[in-house]
Amino acid sequence: MVGLPESLLAALPSGEALVPVVDPRGRPLTPCTVERARQNLEDGLATWEAGVLRLNYHPLAYRRVYRKVLKRDGYVCAWCGGVGSTLDHVIPLSWGGQTEPDNCVVACRACNHSRNNALPSRFAAMRGLRIRHPVILRVLAREEELVAEAERSLLSRPISTCVSREEAQVWLAYHQGHPERVHPEPPGEAPATRLKRGSRPFLTAFLP
Repeated sequence: MVGLPESLLAALPSGEALVPVVDPRGRPLTPCTVERARQNLEDGLATWEAGVLRLNYHPLAYRRVYRKVLKRDGYVCAWCGGVGSTLDHVIPLSWGGQTEPDNCVVACRACNHSRNNALPSRFAAMRGLRIRHPVILRVLAREEELVAEAERSLLSRPISTCVSREEAQVWLAYHQGHPERVHPEPPGEAPATRLKRGSRPFLTAFLP
């Protein structure tokens, strides 16, 4: 996080006013509070242009991927086969995974939370799961290689390829040379958090 220049602080609205927000293409998003705008600017996730907060990532793309994956998988958890409605990254965001259909599956809240961003082989072994979903099977067949490719890709692609605040924060951590900030500890039998203990929470807020 960096401090904001006085000129920028003076340009921000005051009080309870809402701040207009757009994506990198200028498409309008839900307005946010002044505090949220300040946080996005301090974290390097947005720029301030003529009274408008312009995000450096594309949140509308996240919704498109979610709808596409939900249509493909139905409301079936790819891990346990139960009812699911959340989007789960097979190669986790914290290891360079992208939000795209060939890296995402539908998951129930229990599996998504308890996975704790573990790599798929670790989570499947920990839970004794018999994996059938083709997206997960593809990653399991070449997990180490695909994770290395994902991390290299993260370092070579622009922040505008990110589609959520969480993904953009991971991008920043890698590009600032601190990937350890977003690599959680290995999960236990019942992991309760996705964050490494003692680290600054990087999932404190999402859109915008």
